[in-house]
Amino acid sequence: MKLKLSYVLVTAFVMGITSVNAAQQPIKLAEALQQQSLHEDLTQEQARQAILKMAGEYKVDFRFEELYSLKQGYELKDDDLSSGHETVIVIENTPNKVSLQHILVAGGQVVKHWRQDWEYEPTKMWSYIGDYRWKSIDLKKAESNGKWLQTVWQVDDSPRYAGLGKWTKDNGVVEWVSNETYRPLPRREHTTRNDYDVIIGINRHVLTATGWVHEQDNIKFDSKTNTALARELGVNQYNKVEGYDFKAAYDYWKTNAAYWSAVRGAWSNAFNQNQIVALKFAAKNEKSHFSYFNDQAESVAGKAVKAEQLQSQAKTLLNQQLIEGKIQ
Repeated sequence: MKLKLSYVLVTAFVMGITSVNAAQQPIKLAEALQQQSLHEDLTQEQARQAILKMAGEYKVDFRFEELYSLKQGYELKDDDLSSGHETVIVIENTPNKVSLQHILVAGGQVVKHWRQDWEYEPTKMWSYIGDYRWKSIDLKKAESNGKWLQTVWQVDDSPRYAGLGKWTKDNGVVEWVSNETYRPLPRREHTTRNDYDVIIGINRHVLTATGWVHEQDNIKFDSKTNTALARELGVNQYNKVEGYDFKAAYDYWKTNAAYWSAVRGAWSNAFNQNQIVALKFAAKNEKSHFSYFNDQAESVAGKAVKAEQLQSQAKTLLNQQLIEGKIQ
């Protein structure tokens, strides 16, 4: 009986120690992880190199999914899925700014896609304020310290949204996460939806083993009624590809780069001269500013047109499409 009792007491004692140790394991693990400093802000140069890693040739899968309804009676729309091949070209690269132009090849067609500009510690940014209007916002040094501003431009180099955030390395993951941003309807729903007019979103860019990912956490919002319709998740995966012929994309850019440089210059002038700019919003079946600029690009493609003439044409067309903030 004594032997059995001793065995029980020893077993209970050992089990008690084991239980205590097990309970302490999460605490010790958390302390160890904190001591290993698994979170770090990238330096300016490290961040610039991370941005440059998004350049290259990719197979791209675009996925937008409405996760759940936020409005009584709202029915979730079908997932928006598409894919294509895209080359991302570096068109500006300085210590404080990197500009990446996306050229999409899909279904045998070449499309000048979106552009992302990255600026280190900016002094101002442009914010979407609704009704197809953008406003200049001054930034204090403390607001932009150590941060990169990503400004996203649409297929015709018109503005879309801008977000501010730090490039970090968290638990081995190199990523950039924006502040909350406002933006107009995406082009994929520009003429098919009239039940909301603003997307409120947070962007994340993550470097992966095979390329990079652009994540969007979006709220579809109707500003007229102050109503949220649904939460949408966007996941665009850029996986590096070999053996795909991007010649058509590079030929397009070689032929059209001078014109689009003039368009970027026109927009730069509009922003520098005004606090607010506003674009015409094309109703269904109306020709949009996207089409006007692409038509003008086609009209001068491959022709020996002087830079001054391209700048004049771009300025005239942009002023025709602006309802506020015209260029002087």
